Amino acid sequence: MFCLHFGTFCHISSSVSLIRWYHGSLSRSEAESLLTLCKECSYLVRNSQTNRSDYSLSLRSCQGFMHMKFTQCKDGKYILGQNSPPFDTIPEVIHFYTTHKLPIRGAEHLSLLFPVLVQTL
Repeated sequence: MFCLHFGTFCHISSSVSLIRWYHGSLSRSEAESLLTLCKECSYLVRNSQTNRSDYSLSLRSCQGFMHMKFTQCKDGKYILGQNSPPFDTIPEVIHFYTTHKLPIRGAEHLSLLFPVLVQTL
């Protein structure tokens, strides 16, 4: 697990839910519902529906919605899609793509600009 702490990333043993753009076990269709009223480049991270230990990035593009899987490599690092450089944590991946274009076909012109935050009461 991981957290963002004073601008640096660290592994923690508590829940990933400390990250406000992480929406947990949100389904693909629920993610799309949240992103419907959002502008292009809005994003959230959720558990993958195919494997609950994996994560997916859901993104609003001008064509609609995109869903990309974070892959954990054998060395424990994470990549987004197939052409991403490896990162130690998912927050590092997200941070990198806030200032770089996504390496995903159909999203090459997009960066992660607008996190869709979990609403807390």
